[in-house]
Amino acid sequence: MNVRLEDLELLEAVRDFALDHEHPAVENFKAAVRDWGNDWIDVAPTRLPAAELLDSAIEQAIPETRGLLETFARHRQRLRWEQSYKQKDGLVPDAMLACYGFAEILGKQGPFVSERIRAGIGIYGPDIVYPAHRHHPEEIYIALAGSAIFSVGQENDVEKSAGDVVYMKSNTPHGFRTGDEAFVIYYLWQGGDLREISSFD
Repeated sequence: MNVRLEDLELLEAVRDFALDHEHPAVENFKAAVRDWGNDWIDVAPTRLPAAELLDSAIEQAIPETRGLLETFARHRQRLRWEQSYKQKDGLVPDAMLACYGFAEILGKQGPFVSERIRAGIGIYGPDIVYPAHRHHPEEIYIALAGSAIFSVGQENDVEKSAGDVVYMKSNTPHGFRTGDEAFVIYYLWQGGDLREISSFD
């Protein structure tokens, strides 16, 4: 692989954050993170307004999450920021589309290509409602900054803030709403189609 040094920094930050994490649910993802694959591709950057919330997120971070946020903030202009949903599909509120996005580092579309694991960060602006949805891959959120009120399966109105872990088994309905500050998460997916578009109940 002829990898840029900047991308290696991102890979190491994303990989090490998972491998160093001690939560039991994260353990299930570590084998795939270690053996993600071998291919790197050059990914063209794209921009979304949500990426500009990283600075305020760093101010709200805890020591355990600040380093990862700072790494993404340094590289935000060269990352591919994405959204899974489009306004024409009517799956999520327009207010969410106006201020959310994610940047993937490990996954099917690179830059570090993996069929086993999907990993990166997601940013959700203030006062966003992410409706209950589900997908076949199992998923982990590790909150990096801010807070949100979650519903996962039969559990409703559970607040999660920086440092907390949320685990979603395959096909478990889950959603959340943010408060007055941006909510930033580190995410991991594994199993099934790593680019599956969620279904909504």
